[in-house]
Amino acid sequence: MQIAVVGAGIIGAAIAYHLARRGAHVQLFDEAMAPASGVTGKAFGWVNLINGEPVSNYGSYRIRREGISEYQRLKAALPAALRDARPGSLVWRATSAETEALVRDHRAAGATMELVDSKTIAWWEPALRDVPECAAYSPDDLALDPAHLNRTFVDAALGFGARMNFGEKIVGLEAANGRVVAVRTAERAVSADVVVVAGGTSIDTLISPFGTAIGVESSPAVLLQYSADRPFLHRILNGPDLEVRQRPDNSLLVATGYYGDSEENGPMAIGRRMLDLMHRKFAMPEGVELRHAEVGYRPFFTDGFPRLGFLPGVDGLYVAAAHPGIILAPLLGRLATEEIIEGQRSSLMPWFDVQSHYTM
Repeated sequence: MQIAVVGAGIIGAAIAYHLARRGAHVQLFDEAMAPASGVTGKAFGWVNLINGEPVSNYGSYRIRREGISEYQRLKAALPAALRDARPGSLVWRATSAETEALVRDHRAAGATMELVDSKTIAWWEPALRDVPECAAYSPDDLALDPAHLNRTFVDAALGFGARMNFGEKIVGLEAANGRVVAVRTAERAVSADVVVVAGGTSIDTLISPFGTAIGVESSPAVLLQYSADRPFLHRILNGPDLEVRQRPDNSLLVATGYYGDSEENGPMAIGRRMLDLMHRKFAMPEGVELRHAEVGYRPFFTDGFPRLGFLPGVDGLYVAAAHPGIILAPLLGRLATEEIIEGQRSSLMPWFDVQSHYTM
């Protein structure tokens, strides 16, 4: 089977890896010159269940939980993918009652989570000045490097015979007799039995000539990177006003929402305010400095479900998009491959029509 995958971000790369591993002839396309050049390279890298909604959206929560379980399979199949990944997070809300409810709801849904007190928090994270009364401890969470994971998928796909086509802008998809037959770049057409469109926020633009859309929206976030010369944080810490982790090279990553590009609300201005906040929250080493501030435009769906499956109206046209993409990519890569190669659709995934209305 000849399969073209459009988009070499984390989801497209995961699908290319799984397809190539199963023996498909895969061509992976991206207009950038390297994988993870888009929103994947600007992701915080927190694989977690705790940000899911076990009460208000259990269907989406169940998919997220399976996505985290998939990381155990990935660790066995591709150990290099999780190089330097660190486990565990501490999360707390504005009040102790809210934090206790958070733990209670997740535990009722089957999550491995516990409530820890202020003494435990202070022992685990001695640099934290403003210690909450309690926090949710999620031991199965992972902090990882999304760009490294993305590149590992691409390298493994290459090892299974996939071909990479970077720096090629896709100008359209060709169809004949009701079936997609090729991917057209600015310079050539590449034949395909199936085209997987995994281009994040640009998916609707590419599939719109077929009279369909998946309703993908853009959810911008800022990723801030700070230099530090020694380790002082041991887990991902997520409070009401700060989401931060420290990487193996001691640099700090902070993720926050992005709401406009005025001078006072631009990425660098946000980064400076976050640095002031961290000085108040932590006993930090001297010389911590803001190094990078980048905005990533994440694909987003208001119902919280991924979009994964063949589109009606044209045979061989498959879409794949999700938020949170880092958490779900290994799972979606495997499920997409099973559907494309075997015709086996997972009961975990909701069906959708051309208006993207979901039914479970």
